[in-house]
Amino acid sequence: MDDVAKELGMSKKTIYQFVENKAELVKLTMEQYLAEERTQLEAILKTSKNSVDEMIQMVVYFFNQVREFNPSALNDLQKYYPETWAIYNEYRFDFMLRMLTKNMEDGIEQGLYRNDLNSNTIAKIYIGTIDVLINQQFFPIKKYVFIDTYKEYLNYHLRGIVSAKGLKYLEQHNLFKS
Repeated sequence: MDDVAKELGMSKKTIYQFVENKAELVKLTMEQYLAEERTQLEAILKTSKNSVDEMIQMVVYFFNQVREFNPSALNDLQKYYPETWAIYNEYRFDFMLRMLTKNMEDGIEQGLYRNDLNSNTIAKIYIGTIDVLINQQFFPIKKYVFIDTYKEYLNYHLRGIVSAKGLKYLEQHNLFKS
């Protein structure tokens, strides 16, 4: 809270006029972040040309969000703020799961994703893999830059689900070229 007060240029006493404790501040911050993210993702859903374009736009959005992301922040959230972690997980396994499953179903229908995929299973694998990417045993932050690891995973994921038609579309956008 000292760091927050310093960053905001106010006293901790002033901060505590608005929040009861640090856990409440973390919870309110997460709720605000997720509401903003939901708004951005819903805008992407409305403006995308097709399911691969939708995924590309989401990837670009997430790249911008996680550019300076420290994976230990989610580990700390899980460990020290279980109520906020539960909010985050509800968002992932409700909103994100529905959105990704629909993207998969639409992509299959559009002929851009392979037609032999189980959309719900693939969506859950996508969401669950984030837990692996932030796991310090697999990808310690001293050795791996999260954004680079995330790019590798997304390249792997998208190339695994697209059809030949979808691959052509994906490659036209040069999403993973350095």
